[in-house]
Amino acid sequence: MYVLHHVPDRASLVVHIVLEELNAPYRLQLVDYEAGDLDSPAYRALQPFGYVPALETPDGPMFETAAILLWLADRHGALAPAANDPDRAAFLGWFTFTNNALHNGAMDLIHPERSGGDAAIRPVAETASRRLRAQLSVLDAMVTAKNPSWLSADRPGILAYYVAMLMRWLVFPHFPEHAIESTDFPALHAILLSMEVQPPAIRAAGAEGMSGTFFSNPKG
Repeated sequence: MYVLHHVPDRASLVVHIVLEELNAPYRLQLVDYEAGDLDSPAYRALQPFGYVPALETPDGPMFETAAILLWLADRHGALAPAANDPDRAAFLGWFTFTNNALHNGAMDLIHPERSGGDAAIRPVAETASRRLRAQLSVLDAMVTAKNPSWLSADRPGILAYYVAMLMRWLVFPHFPEHAIESTDFPALHAILLSMEVQPPAIRAAGAEGMSGTFFSNPKG
């Protein structure tokens, strides 16, 4: 059985959804960050940097959202192209881009003080918003042109859920004027609409206090 150490509506959300999607046996372990659990020796033994998620697996503990997602997909043979699939190369490029560019950009938009300190929060947020819009436009154009099976409204996958979670967060920036709505990116918006009605996503989101249009219109 897997043990997912999580905080509701943090990066652990996408791992939670994928565990549900895989119908894998797991247990949730809530991390009480306000009580200092992230800095406890026991948790740091699982996640050396004190972030979520951490996943206990039969092969030992894992950390880093993208690594966990890719490991689960490979381990269970689902939700991503296999290593010998011709689509694997393109998938890995966009999956890595999502982790490196979109995830880090989302953090700068939501928590600009982490990168620039209190004196630079506005320019950090402005740069993050501008860069994210440009990056999402490129991603949206790729999906529109190619509709790849590994990032499509037609089927769930680790990348579709990862993008959906990140775009959920973009409507809650540090500065409201920098909010990024998924409706500005029609192909991606369609993916969010599809992912949020998948029963595994509904179950995981519900367990974390979310319902309704939690990806496509989280303010709704």
